Formats: sequence, structure tokens, C-alpha cells
Amino acid sequence: MGRKPRASEQPQVNAGLYVRTAFARTGDMASVIEVSGSIKALKSTTLSAKIPGRIEAVPYREGDYVVAGTVVVRQDTSDLNDQVKQAEAALLSAKARLSQAKTSANLSDTQTEAQISQAQAALEAARANYELIRKGARSQEIATAENAVASAKANYENARINLERMRALFSEGALSKQQMDLAQMQHDVAQAQYESAKQQLSLVKAGAREEQIEAAEKQVKQAEEALRIAKANRAQRALRQEDIKAAKAAVAQAEAMLAYARQQVVNANITTPIAGTISKRMAEPGQMATPGVPLIEIVALNTVYFEASVSEIDIAKLDVGQPVAVTVDALPGRKFRGSILKILPTADTQSRHFAVRIAVPNDKRELKPGMFARGAIEIAKHKNTVIVPKDALVSNGKGQAVYTIVKSTARLIPVTTGFESRDEVEILSGVKPNDRVVVVGQDRLSDGVKVNVVN
Repeated sequence: MGRKPRASEQPQVNAGLYVRTAFARTGDMASVIEVSGSIKALKSTTLSAKIPGRIEAVPYREGDYVVAGTVVVRQDTSDLNDQVKQAEAALLSAKARLSQAKTSANLSDTQTEAQISQAQAALEAARANYELIRKGARSQEIATAENAVASAKANYENARINLERMRALFSEGALSKQQMDLAQMQHDVAQAQYESAKQQLSLVKAGAREEQIEAAEKQVKQAEEALRIAKANRAQRALRQEDIKAAKAAVAQAEAMLAYARQQVVNANITTPIAGTISKRMAEPGQMATPGVPLIEIVALNTVYFEASVSEIDIAKLDVGQPVAVTVDALPGRKFRGSILKILPTADTQSRHFAVRIAVPNDKRELKPGMFARGAIEIAKHKNTVIVPKDALVSNGKGQAVYTIVKSTARLIPVTTGFESRDEVEILSGVKPNDRVVVVGQDRLSDGVKVNVVN
């Protein structure tokens, strides 16, 4: 048998209309703007290959978490490593050529300067000799030659007198044959020196012959030509410096090629720039990777946000930091507490709606990009206000009103409403807390009609 209803629950039996009622309550009522949109990620990336090549390994699958810098796709590098070795060998060769060019330039410069110094000295000597021969002997040289003649003549006279005395002594037997020969030899030597001194004096006074002057002049010209050639070799220094520059350029080019080859090896290891979860894997080992073709997609789920669309009428009511209650269709029964993170400054030209980014905590990584979401943005709040179900509102021709029940009689009470939610509305005047208002059947009522309350 069923429970017998209490007297308060039993319908009031009279001739009145049957209605359902609810009591006005006291509570907090917030003014909210209902919005909808999608869950997006602030940090996400789609990776592709920088260079073409065969894929060697794809270590991770969808749902795997990776940190920034992790290699998520690895390409075959055997050919690239060979290119690195070739570039290293080319760099060593270029450096060797540069060293040779520098050594050759330094050696040539040293030899050239030595040749110039030698040629300069030879030219100065040849010119001095030419001037000496051309001008003839100076007075000092003639005086020296005459003194040499006088000295040689004195020595000769002494030797002649000494020889005559020795002959006299030898004829008398007072001198040996050996002593006589010695005196004769001293006489002959002194005579020869005297004759030589006279000839030298004669040559000094006579001066150089024409052929001697011509020979000296030719020597000067030969020395000048040798100096010109030596100096001409100095002009080759610029060419040698150009060789060094060319060798340095070759080294720089070889270094660039080596750096490029090494970078290609690095590029073959595709790394993620962000930490996140693998959302799509579009590559498998053995496939050929092509630059620009997506291979893997990574999403940082800790950076997801709710991007809502707000009309231009409501955008002025929003501000950064306002709380937002977020629900997601894919997660029924769950409610997330978010807040406005950013209000984008321009509206869509067709819909006249603004995009608003709402920060939503996602510690458990339940929210994923692409999910449809709804939000209630709280723009104001009244505390301890009178609240009734929205179904209680009726129109009395002049505004809004509600039917209250007083002693089984319906009374039409004009009201002033405030904030409202999906199911309830704030009453600013006309209804007091705990007043009974009609929520079902009021469309058949009029002021003063008797009613039967059935709840």
C-alpha cells in the first residue's frame, strides 16, 4: 500500500483550477553571457622534414608525451656522413694550399729584398769605378806614385853602390861568392822595383784608356738593369697576395661546405621544439620524407584554452580575469573553472563576433584541441536576492508579472526582474522570500481565481 499523503500534500479540493507552485527563495544571482566555441592549444606544432630522405625510425606513437628537443623522426644519414668526410678532406686540402701560398710569399719577399740590396750595392760600386776611371788619377794619387818612384830609385842607387863595392872586394878575394851573389840579387830587385814604380807613375799620369772607360760604363748599365729586374720582382708581391686571398677564400668556402654537410646530418634528426603529446603520427620507417609534407603533430595539452565567440553587443561587458564556467560536450557532467585570458581586438567582418581566449586548467589533460565547449561568463553578481523559477513569469500587458497564491486564490503581481540564468530569474520588487508562485497552469489563470495546488 502506498504512503498516505499528509494534509499539506493533499490537493485542496474546491472549484478552482489545478496549478503547480514553487517558493521564492533567497540566494546569489549572477549575470552571465552564454558563449560557445572550441578548445584550442596555444602551443602545437606539425613537423616535416627539412631534407628529402628515407625515414629510418619513428620512435613515438599517438598519446606519447615528449619533452622539447626529443628526436621524433630519424632519417637515414649514411650518405650525409660520407658528404661530411668529403667536406673535411676538402677543407684540409684548402688549408694546405693556403699554407703553401703564405710560405711562398714570405720566401719570395725575403729573396726579392736581398736581390735588391745586392743589385743596389753592385750599382753603386760600378758607378764609383766608372767615375774613377773617367776622371783619371787625382793629385794625391800622382804624388803617391812619385814618392814611390823616388823611394824605389833611392833603394836602387844604394843597391848599385853596394854591388860595386862588393865587386871590388870580391876581386881582391875578400868576399865569398855567396856574398857576391846576394849583393847582385839585391841590386836586381831594387832595379826592378824602380822600373815598376816609374811605369806606374807613367800610367797614373797618362789616365785610363778609352776601352777601359767603355767597359766601366757597360758595367754601370748592367748593374742598373740588374737593379731594375730586382725591383720588378717586388711588383710580384701583389700577385702573391692575391694568391693568398684566393687560398683564404677557398678555405672559407670549404668551411662553409663542411658546416652545411654537418647541418644536413643534424637536419636528418627531426626534433620537437615544444614539450607535448603526440596527436598525429603520419610517418612510418621506410617511407621517403619530402620537405613540407607533415610527418608528426605534437600538442602541448597544458597550454589548451577555450576560444569563445562573443557578439559585439556583449564584448564591452567583458574584461580580462572575469570567471567563466566551462562545460565540454565530450565530457558530460564535468565543469571547468576558467577565466578570460585575452580579448582579441578585431571582430569577424561577417559575424561581427569577437574571439575571446579563456584560460582553462587541464592538469589531467582531459581537454583536447577540437572539442566543442560552452561557457558562462559572469559579468556581475547580486547576493541575498529573491529568486524564482523563470517559468513563473507571465506578461500582463504592461510588463512582467507572476501569480502568487494567497489562501487558494491566485493574485497577479507585477514584478521587476534583474539578472537571470537559464532556469531562474531575480525579482527586484513584487515578490518576497517564501512567497508561493505558480510555475505550471498560469496561462489559464486570472487575478482572483480560485486554484487547487498540486505539487
